[in-house]
Amino acid sequence: MSFRMFLAVFLFLGMSACSSEHARKDAPSQNESVQSNGSPAESALEQTPQPRQDPERKKELLARLESIRKDNAAGKRDSEIQTLITELSSLTRALGVTALVLDRSGAFAEEIESEISKFERTDRQKKEDDAGRIMNGMSGVYGMYALLAKMRFVGQAERQAEIQEIHDETVSALRGGTPAVKAAAAIAEACYTLSSMIIRDIDSDRRYDKAFEQIDRQYQQGSNVANKQEDSFINGMFRTFEVSQLWLLSINPKASELITELNAGVSEDSGQATNVGMQMGIAAKYLFLISYLIARDTVQLTL
Repeated sequence: MSFRMFLAVFLFLGMSACSSEHARKDAPSQNESVQSNGSPAESALEQTPQPRQDPERKKELLARLESIRKDNAAGKRDSEIQTLITELSSLTRALGVTALVLDRSGAFAEEIESEISKFERTDRQKKEDDAGRIMNGMSGVYGMYALLAKMRFVGQAERQAEIQEIHDETVSALRGGTPAVKAAAAIAEACYTLSSMIIRDIDSDRRYDKAFEQIDRQYQQGSNVANKQEDSFINGMFRTFEVSQLWLLSINPKASELITELNAGVSEDSGQATNVGMQMGIAAKYLFLISYLIARDTVQLTL
């Protein structure tokens, strides 16, 4: 079965992973392999949310994910711009589901729903403004990662100060009529930094130290050779995709076969990309797919 056929079947049926070892296909241009320090077949990390049975909430959030999947499958992809808009919209909404299920106390529920509503309202208002919809998508993705980080580090003043500093730097980069692609690059970099903070904290027993070092090295190398803002966007999004693989493994140690398939897809699609716009869409696409899996498995595990 080809990768595209596999992925279509997987997303339609929501099939679960069935492998106990973490193997990654080499994709040297954008997606270097990562390995953990220990066996990913061990139980989920200590800080993984403990299950709390709530069948109605579970049904609601799974239905929301199914709606996201259907909208993504039906989304416009007749140009590089439309592809990017479709994937960023799906990514924002998938991250929103993860935030909702992790907000077990409900302390952030209003803020999460407000962020989702703001994204959807702006998307409708800018229906004919492609650049505006891309910026809204990137802002929505950043807003969700920022919320997830705030939630993760509640009560930790030093960490909250770091998150605020990242926010201030990101907002500063967006002021003064900043070109859309430059703003998107700054947001992608912030998303990588925030997601790394979250996942490093999840990895409380430092099982993935070597993987983080490798991804960080790739990120720095990508930053050093980036000739255009588009390159910085691609670098930030792909590195976020890579650290998100560690997030998925932390809650579902059997997800390695799916991760291998996703990485094979990155290699295949990147090899067929003929311009930077296509590559930007590919980066957003695979970050959505891994985020969808994280959201789905978090709902299944937590509720």
